[in-house]
Amino acid sequence: MKKREEILKRHQYSIWHNDKENVWYSYLPDDSKSNNRKKIKRKKKKDLEDAICDYYQSMQNEHEETEPSKDFSIESIFYEFMKHKANEVNSGTIKRMMADWVRFYEPDKEFIAISVKNLTKINIDDFFNAVLGKYSLKKKAFYNMCGILKQTLEYAVDAEYIEKNPYRIKVNKKKFVSSSKKPSTKEVFQSDEKEMLLGEMERRLKNNPSNTAPLAVMLDFELGTRKGEILAICKADIVDNRIHIHKQLVEEFDTSNLNDIKSMGFHVVDYTKSEDGDRWLPLTDKAKNIIKRIEMINKEYGHCYKDFLFVKDGKCLTPDTVDAQIKRGCEYIGIPVKTMHKIRKTYASTLLHNGVNLSIVKDMLGHADESTTLRHYIYNIEDSTETDNKVLNALDPQNDAKSDQSDQNIIQFTKIKRAASPEKSTLSAL
Repeated sequence: MKKREEILKRHQYSIWHNDKENVWYSYLPDDSKSNNRKKIKRKKKKDLEDAICDYYQSMQNEHEETEPSKDFSIESIFYEFMKHKANEVNSGTIKRMMADWVRFYEPDKEFIAISVKNLTKINIDDFFNAVLGKYSLKKKAFYNMCGILKQTLEYAVDAEYIEKNPYRIKVNKKKFVSSSKKPSTKEVFQSDEKEMLLGEMERRLKNNPSNTAPLAVMLDFELGTRKGEILAICKADIVDNRIHIHKQLVEEFDTSNLNDIKSMGFHVVDYTKSEDGDRWLPLTDKAKNIIKRIEMINKEYGHCYKDFLFVKDGKCLTPDTVDAQIKRGCEYIGIPVKTMHKIRKTYASTLLHNGVNLSIVKDMLGHADESTTLRHYIYNIEDSTETDNKVLNALDPQNDAKSDQSDQNIIQFTKIKRAASPEKSTLSAL
């Protein structure tokens, strides 16, 4: 009935009733006629409408028979969709989606060969459960993978290849890998590790005075920015005692061949990861000192590219350059290798640890909501001894006093001198 209504709605000629003849009239296209149409009539309106619908349906069937067959497989529609999506999103997003397609979808040749016209919810259930059984995935990674099929099928609906989207997720959620927080020792720099790494960055700078990459590592402990954000900082972004974070360094890719995506290098864009990423950060004295050192090095060694701080050979430093500094630095001082992103988490944890309101911490990081900050960025930055003492002091406020008294007793006890011999002790007593 719905299809019938659509045909009659698109019918270009009017339908009318001749009262004298008591019949219903209309026209149908006919190229053999001088006016390219022919008149038809029926005694009942329904019969006339049936004739009109039959005509257009037969024309559609003839068209489908003569039209070259099109491959409507999931795979073919996916590649068609990706070419369309490349006009809407940045190339990095296309690269990530293609990586997930190659990892999760391509191995299942039978599934991606299914026509989207014949795809059922059961097909999708079986595929998603198979993926979840084969790969160890956290919930976020799994749903990112599912999103590829969801968007592909939404495109198929928009392109009118299918009328209804069969997409759904119905899996055994017990198979998800636990997404519990990792230990603080792996996610942030403990206070002693931070000092050791800062010392190592000074050593590396001394060995290569023209390289400002170690200073980028040091400055990030004071700003907690994303890696691409700190490398996009300009002198003009610094106003008085604050710095404006509103740009980022991104990698661009050539996606003309989806099966062979190649890097086209890095460039600065005038936006951050999200709208909330546009923010002003206060500068510590240490941060201002580091920035002055960077400017002095750039001046001394002739590093210049527009107004950017971190430059070399007429362009911005790349993320790989900074990553190499922190990786080799951690290895040299003998601590677990941690990334620039772990510095960002250390910055957030330090702020909260020192009494900064969570809402402010969220703003400093450029997050949209506090739950993201609390769930993924807040860790304990103290070692086990410091942590135990804090807990004991919280449970027993007198614990500090007891510790002090205990220390005093120990000091007093060590000042008592032992007698040289029993004989001397006896004489002294007499």
